[in-house]
Order: sequence, then structure tokens, then C-alpha cells
Amino acid sequence: MSKNFIALTLLLLWLVSCRNTTVEQTEESKHLFLNDSLKTIVSLDMAIMTKVSNELILNGRVTFNPEKVAHVYPIFGGTITDINIELGDYVRKGDVLAVIRSSEVADYDKQKKEVAQQLVIARRNLEATEDMFRSGMSSERDLLQARQSLLEIEAEQKRLDEIYSIYSLTNNSTYQVKSPVSGFVVSKNVNSNMQIRSDQSDEIFTISGLDDVWIMADVYEGDISKVKEGASVRITTLAYDDKEFFGEIDKVYNMLNDASKTMNVRVKLKNDNYMLKPGMFTNVYVQCKVEGQTMLRINSHAVIFEDGKNYIVRVSKDGLLEMKEISVFKQTEKYCYIDSGLEEGNIIIDNNALLIYNALK
Repeated sequence: MSKNFIALTLLLLWLVSCRNTTVEQTEESKHLFLNDSLKTIVSLDMAIMTKVSNELILNGRVTFNPEKVAHVYPIFGGTITDINIELGDYVRKGDVLAVIRSSEVADYDKQKKEVAQQLVIARRNLEATEDMFRSGMSSERDLLQARQSLLEIEAEQKRLDEIYSIYSLTNNSTYQVKSPVSGFVVSKNVNSNMQIRSDQSDEIFTISGLDDVWIMADVYEGDISKVKEGASVRITTLAYDDKEFFGEIDKVYNMLNDASKTMNVRVKLKNDNYMLKPGMFTNVYVQCKVEGQTMLRINSHAVIFEDGKNYIVRVSKDGLLEMKEISVFKQTEKYCYIDSGLEEGNIIIDNNALLIYNALK
């Protein structure tokens, strides 16, 4: 009897053990880990301790960098005989923009021919004077005068050659208007067969490099105290919804526009692939720090809001994914500042956090 009781007890213990193992395996199967497959569809972020900042949104516009703009004016008056470029074309330094036929250039042609003829005569005169000096038929003074006359004519020829080189003059009464810098043609105020004057106040071409551009933003009077030189900014445009540009305020213009009652601030940006076009409107988000306050910060799109509460998906040291409720102190379009629920250095799911959150539920 006692033997049968002992055998039955052992059998029951074995069955309970098997059931507990099955339950544990079932519970473990519900856990989700950050494996290689998930890493291809999510991105990670780290909770960092930083100063709390507010984002001030400013209206801005893309403008040329005046340091890279060249205005081209006519050197001589005349008639446009040829134009080699169109508005918006990219030109290199030294490229011919237009050819102008000019009566003033014709005068230089005449002077150059006269000087060339005078040079031949002066050289022959010097040779004859040297021969006469060696034979005693000419004085040393005559020899010096002949040499001086040749030097003066050579100097005049050199001056004319420099003018031809500087102004790109040719031998058929025309001169070439060349680009002084590399960049884009942003202004073109002439056409073929157009008459121009050398004293006109308007430029005929404007060339601007677009490797660098300026973002000019307007600051209303009530926000002037919030912006400072060196403040970090991010910039968005209508043309590129998924693209942000980052920089900092490098110049604060400490005066108000009489009409708009706004103050301008400037951001210099590298313009890779010429994405930013002068005239584009932008939104400029200025990071305004709150003095003396630091808090944990994560990206805003890592936060999931449900049933009046905020959650994130945290990654433990062993790769286990878990939902975690957090308390949000402040949230901007870019960042979220956390009161509680996270610790500095915690790794969280950033991109596609909602997908993982729903899977964990």
C-alpha cells in the first residue's frame, strides 16, 4: 500500500513539473528580442541628459551669398553681336558670356597698328644710329635718343597688350565679356543686337556661386531675447518634405525693419548638390535653451501615445524588447523631454516604434 502511494505521488510531481515547463516555454515564446531581422526595419536611440530647449519657429528664405556674387558691367559701349549663355546656366571662370562690337575697341585697334608700325621704324632708326655712331658720324646723344624713343614705343605697345588682355579685346573691333567667377547666371539683362553704353548703371549679367547660401530669418520683437549667435537651428523647406538642414545662427542684425518690425538673423549653409535655390521659403527652428534645467531627451517620434498615457519600447542589455510607460515633461516637433520612466543611457526603439509596440501587446 505504501509503495503504491509513493509511486502515485512521484507520478503527480512529474506531471506538475511537465506542466510548469510548458507554461514557462509558452510565456517565453511571447517575449520579443531585437534580432537581426528587426534591426533591418527599426532604428535605435539613446536617452541622453541635456539642457531643456524650446524650439522657436521663424520664417526664412534662401538668398545668395553676397561674397560669392559678381556683377558684370560693360567696359565699352557698343552692340551685342553674340550671347553664349541663358539665365540659369552654369559657367566657369573665364567662359565667354557675350561678344560686343564697339567703336572704342576700333580706336584701340588703330592705336595698336600705329604702334606696331612705329616700333618697326624705331628699331631701324636705332640700328642706323648705332652704325653711324660706330663710324663717327653720329654722337652719343643721338644714340641715347634713338634708344629712348624705342623704349617709349615698346612701353606703349606693352600698355596696349595689357588692355587687350584685361578687357579680352580682339582684332576685329569686338571684345568678349567673360565670367569673372564660376557660378550660375542669376541675372541677364541683354539680348542680341542690343545697344549698350559703358556708363549704364545696370549690370548686364550677375553670376553667383551656389556652393554656399544664406538663410535669412525674421524674428519678431517679442522673440528677440530668445535668439543668440551660435544657437543651433534646423531648417525645412516645402520642396523637400523629408529633408532637414542643420546649422547655427552666425549673425544677428541688431536693428528692426521699419516696415515689418522684425529683426533678421543669418544662417550660412553648405549647399550640397545645389538643393537650396535662392528665393525658397523655409521654416527655421531655433533651439532656445532654458537656463539651469537639464532632463533626459529622446526623439519625439519614439513616443507612443495611447489611452492618455505615453509609452516607449525599451531594449534591455540582453536585447529583450519591453513596453515602458514614461512621463513627458515637454515635447517639441523634434525632441521629447522625459520626467520619469527612463534612465540615462537607456536604448529605445526610434523608427517603427509603433510597429513593435503593437506586436508586444
